[in-house]
Amino acid sequence: MKNIYQKLFVAMSALCVLGFSACDDTVSPSLDFSGDVDIHSFVVNGVEGTINKENSSISVILPSGSDLTVLTPQIALADGAVIVPASDEPVDFSDGNGNLFNVTYTVTNLNLYQKYDVSVDVARAIITSFKIGSVQGDIYQTNKTIVVSLPADTDVTSLIPIVGYTEEATLTPESGAVVDFTTPVIFTLDYLGSLFKYEVTVIVGDAPKPSVVIYNGEDVSPIWASIASTINNGYANPKRDGVNTTSTCVAIMRNKEDSDDGGKPWSGGALWGSYKVDIDPAEYSKISLMVLKEAAGDVQIEIQSDGEQNKDWLKVFYSADAIGEWQELIFEIPESRTAVINNILVAPHVNETVDDQDFLSHLIYWDELKAYPKE
Repeated sequence: MKNIYQKLFVAMSALCVLGFSACDDTVSPSLDFSGDVDIHSFVVNGVEGTINKENSSISVILPSGSDLTVLTPQIALADGAVIVPASDEPVDFSDGNGNLFNVTYTVTNLNLYQKYDVSVDVARAIITSFKIGSVQGDIYQTNKTIVVSLPADTDVTSLIPIVGYTEEATLTPESGAVVDFTTPVIFTLDYLGSLFKYEVTVIVGDAPKPSVVIYNGEDVSPIWASIASTINNGYANPKRDGVNTTSTCVAIMRNKEDSDDGGKPWSGGALWGSYKVDIDPAEYSKISLMVLKEAAGDVQIEIQSDGEQNKDWLKVFYSADAIGEWQELIFEIPESRTAVINNILVAPHVNETVDDQDFLSHLIYWDELKAYPKE
């Protein structure tokens, strides 16, 4: 329908031009609507895009991990057609933070034009469910592991898992195949030329107490309250090719100058009120948090019980050896603590910055907040 509107617009414009010139002795050139404005192929890094002529859109899926900036599509057109942006012209399909966006390409030929909405993404495939008999496995998408706990008398040498996964992907071993789980087994998804591997472990007998995911920006996403900062919930993960591949995280602008918006050592975010937690120190001994920033320094987690009582301050150093990378920091809950943890406050750079010559204002990110049981 959009194609028809665009072509009718050109035709009506032509009629208007002819109407205004009807009383003029000047002979208007005839308009030619026979131009081919189709994109015949759209190829990025050797991958041919899917062209939908019904809605004038093109979709390209590149291998997992591909950089979606400064891409140079090769575009095939009919003779005489011109396209903007041009074929082989560098184009960004995501920003520096990994946010995707579509690009409009416009083809003109003779007196016709056609716009195309082009999207480029990377292949993404996941295992969505893993079941052995009546027992559902626990899937940890962050580190691509699956744990299934079965009764103590289970023969693990010939189990039949039923697996749900991304449509059109190929799974090895196949869902429904007999598998020996004497040792952990790697299940591999092959999707559009990219491989996604999950390590599956079967535990017999009493299942170990699992870690608790408090925040991961995806399926567990409580809203962080601002503490002397403007907090960005659901911010695009700026570095997904390392240890933290999740799509979103939390971010604040940590300012060098003293201010109530990111300029205090305690600037950060809190989970409390409607988003309070329930972590019993009698059962859990550690808290982990992933942090990414451009300066070495202390990261602080403050733990409290309801009413902002029974406070403890836990600090871990963000290393200078991996500045600009996600680092997983482990915070030890004091052995002396007995009060249940209901509030968690994160200050991602608790050091003073005003007199720090090396510190520059920048976004600081955190993600993957978990509590680990006592061993």
